[in-house]
Amino acid sequence: MTCILLILLVPLSSSFLCSKGCSSCIADYNCNTTCSDTFDDDHTCNSCKWSSPSALNPEAYLMNSEGQCLKSNSILSKNRWMPDDQYKEEIFPGIPIPIILDSNTPLDYSFCRYPMKYRVGKWFKLNMTPIKNNYIDDVAMSMDITKSKRDAKSGNCMAHTSSPVSSRNVIIKGNFFHYDYVNDGTQEIVFTFFISTDTVKTINATLTVTFSVFQLKDNTTIISQKETDEMAKNLSIVRKVKYSFDTIGIYYYPTCMPTFLSKIVIFTITFDANYSLLLSTKRPNKLNYFLSNKIIFTNNTLTAVCVSMWSGSKVSTLELEQEGILVKVKGAKNEQTFSLFTQDYYSDVLFTYQVICPNHCHAESGQGECVTSKAKCVCKSGYGGDDCHLLCYYHDNWQIKDHDDLCYFGSNGCDQYCKCESGYTFQNNLCVSNYCHDDNKLDIEECKRSEYGCVQNCYCDTANGFFFNNTSFKCQSINCGNYKIDQVRWGTNSLKDEECDSGVNCNDQCFCIEGYITNPEETTSCKLKSIGGGAIAGIVIGGSVFVVISITIIITVILLVLNYKQIDIELFKEQQPTYHFYINGSVNCEPNKESKFEVDPEQLDFGNSTSATAIMDTRYENIHVKNRSRNKYMMVIFHTPNTPKYVFHFDPQVIIMRPRAISCVTCYMTLYCTTKLKGMKIPYTVWFSKSRGILNEIALLLKDKNFETWNNSDQRNMDKLSKSILIKYHHNLILATDAASSTHIDMDELSISEKPIAEGAMGRVYMGSYRSVAVAVKQFRWEKLDEDEVAELKKNVVAECEMMAKLRNPFIASYIGSVTYIPQVSMVIQFFILGSLGEYLRQEKEDYVKMPYKLKVRMLFDTSRGMQFLHENRIMHLDLKPDNLLVNSLDCNSACTIKITDFGTSRFKKKSITNSEDKGLGTPIYAAPETFKDEYTFAGDVYSFAVTAWELYYQVEPYAQLKSIFDIKRHVEEGKRLSFDQNIPTLYKNMIMECWRADPKDRPSFDQVCNSIVKIDEDVNNNLEEGNQNDRIVEIVNKRTDRIQKQINSISE
Repeated sequence: MTCILLILLVPLSSSFLCSKGCSSCIADYNCNTTCSDTFDDDHTCNSCKWSSPSALNPEAYLMNSEGQCLKSNSILSKNRWMPDDQYKEEIFPGIPIPIILDSNTPLDYSFCRYPMKYRVGKWFKLNMTPIKNNYIDDVAMSMDITKSKRDAKSGNCMAHTSSPVSSRNVIIKGNFFHYDYVNDGTQEIVFTFFISTDTVKTINATLTVTFSVFQLKDNTTIISQKETDEMAKNLSIVRKVKYSFDTIGIYYYPTCMPTFLSKIVIFTITFDANYSLLLSTKRPNKLNYFLSNKIIFTNNTLTAVCVSMWSGSKVSTLELEQEGILVKVKGAKNEQTFSLFTQDYYSDVLFTYQVICPNHCHAESGQGECVTSKAKCVCKSGYGGDDCHLLCYYHDNWQIKDHDDLCYFGSNGCDQYCKCESGYTFQNNLCVSNYCHDDNKLDIEECKRSEYGCVQNCYCDTANGFFFNNTSFKCQSINCGNYKIDQVRWGTNSLKDEECDSGVNCNDQCFCIEGYITNPEETTSCKLKSIGGGAIAGIVIGGSVFVVISITIIITVILLVLNYKQIDIELFKEQQPTYHFYINGSVNCEPNKESKFEVDPEQLDFGNSTSATAIMDTRYENIHVKNRSRNKYMMVIFHTPNTPKYVFHFDPQVIIMRPRAISCVTCYMTLYCTTKLKGMKIPYTVWFSKSRGILNEIALLLKDKNFETWNNSDQRNMDKLSKSILIKYHHNLILATDAASSTHIDMDELSISEKPIAEGAMGRVYMGSYRSVAVAVKQFRWEKLDEDEVAELKKNVVAECEMMAKLRNPFIASYIGSVTYIPQVSMVIQFFILGSLGEYLRQEKEDYVKMPYKLKVRMLFDTSRGMQFLHENRIMHLDLKPDNLLVNSLDCNSACTIKITDFGTSRFKKKSITNSEDKGLGTPIYAAPETFKDEYTFAGDVYSFAVTAWELYYQVEPYAQLKSIFDIKRHVEEGKRLSFDQNIPTLYKNMIMECWRADPKDRPSFDQVCNSIVKIDEDVNNNLEEGNQNDRIVEIVNKRTDRIQKQINSISE
């Protein structure tokens, strides 16, 4: 038995990806138990447990090189953001300091930003007071630098650098003093270094600080004349360089922004040519700056002078406009120096450059101008091409004299200089492809050259008024449709009169359809072509022959059909009748020679001996049955299990065989859920009698009967018939395959509470347990629907479940599975002890808590990131509100505080089967104004997010002063919104107002909302509220945990 259990467990536990913090998963990175103690218990178990430095007894958790999170109590003791001097080793210029970071190194946190607060690190200080040279040259194992004093409220992250992947060194370079700063030795300046790593691993390094004259060209990218000349030959070339400012760049006060310390990358551009170079950082959509420097040496003193500066911020509110710089650089005789700089030391910037506007668009001649935003020349009338040269052919006229060997500019295959492109042949001022020559047009071409209105290059003759009709896929004259008979010319010498125009039986090309001719009485229409006597005779004879042949074919087909047995696979997915498993007087015996029967094989794997069987897949296996008796008939009945979880269909189910006969029974298996299958037994009974009729009577007696319905009358009849039964046996077929892991859940493995924990218009939510994991089970309310409506909605739910099974995101409630094989459809997701956000926002709620502002911002950020993921996958939520936001953690420093649920399920309610549009979705309080007209867009979710953000901040019911849903609807449609007081932070308020704009097109995307919340979070310390709710939060978490645990225990019992 132990061996069988192990075989059963292997497919269930090894089919999904699991993190180190989880012992087993029920879906990819979806733990079916709580995460290990050292991991953040967010059901993914991918992040180490977060710990707050402000805790009374702080603990730290770091990941080692094997991916395991280790707990450490070895934390550096300090009462400010910076430790005492006794914990800081002093370093001196030019003297290497050995550094060892290992498991014995105390943990601490930096003044710079990291995902996990605690790190393995050491502190160092450098006294800059006696040093006259301000430029730090190399720090060969350095992470973070600050010159803030210890008594400051918090440390300013002056510099931060991480080691690049390709190097073992971490280098920080820069001038950390204002350009006019003079060190006279009177002011004490101390630089503090924090060298750290986020992995528990032994690291041996050396820290060296040196000083030198500031070299502006350090860390320089060079764009040369040779490179730009090559790019000028093909203007489609765009070169890309990715700069990770986390690992590269030097620190400097830019000459054009002398009060802002920034991280910069230097460029030198050297080219002198009649084209321009376009530099861009628009693609990453991040704010950065670009400046042009001029270096001047005076009396052996280096001075950088600001020439120009470009800001990467938006200049308009257009949604398509991105942040980032776009700069056009003209060639010059001398080397030009530029700097790309940013104050986001962690950002990745994709820098691109390309050659544009050759010959400067002949702007000096007034032929055009170079437009940076379009990255090309914009030409005046009569001029064109890459450089706005005089066009050889313009508006159906040649603009140059010698044009015999030139093609029409603008025609297909003709380049900007009126020459045919490669793969085309010049012919009568047109460029003809080789395919067109062979009367076999390319996909991009419109017609065959032999067709009406088609010229030599396989395109419609636009010069003579033809255009391509996208409906008929043929060339059509612009005169066709004017109710006149026109003479139409195309090509060089083709001429033809229209046969009709817009009349009866007239096609799109103004010709009569086949079998019709022009009607002389109404020339714009066509009439049926008259038939002569000879034609009539031919039709009669031909028709007679056709009838004879048709009758012969029909008779042949009928005979074939009558002798052909068509297999309908759907038939084998249906449950078969139940036959009473009557084994009184029967012997349990394996098939052998002595028992006079054979059933082979008895172990059924359906072709999946080494793999599990997929759900919804129908597979079959042939079973060979043999009657070894020489003088008795044998009947075999297969007693199929009657359950909606799977179907075992035997063809035939009852077989009666003459003596010494061999037959084949096919067993079809269809699985509808992941269930325990391997080792399951399907019984069969074997009956021997000399009378075939007796066996038939027994089969009829047992049919549609079971142990409960078998009565005394049936028993008396069986006793009478059994007198003719010489011997009977029973045995089992054993399944040797298992059901594959899937999201189709076996209802028998799902324990559900008796009372719902939540109830709404769409259904009820119950607490449950699935394989020892707490889950939430949503059952839809379809009691009052007819069969067609239920079938339609069930089909939608199944499709939605299949889609949800593919979605994996930290901010989306993990979908575990669904039960769809029974009429009561259920969806199963992970259960959250802390419930929904709506349970904490109102004072009348049992678990009301005044949430810290920082936690509110974090919850909004996690919600926006989850919605961003849904929208990227083209999924609308349709009912975004606090009740559909599940609380994963009430700690603002947790890896995840909110998980979104119930997206799209508001569609699963009664609707007209003939109407494919969803009506009245969502909750009116949070619904966008356009949804009142049944218009649903992604922007509608953004509006709902705004109302949710307002409710989260104020923690009161929206529109509480309005008496009915109709009042709310009227209020919103009139352009009115919820009101604000003076206390709400400006950035928070502005974000809400942007998100609930009346016009959906004016609302931001969730990408933009995320960016806005990042700025709100950066400003969060300026809006902290008085009072500490930590004790109340801990009380709520403990109380809910105890309550839910009791409910889970009661369900398990």
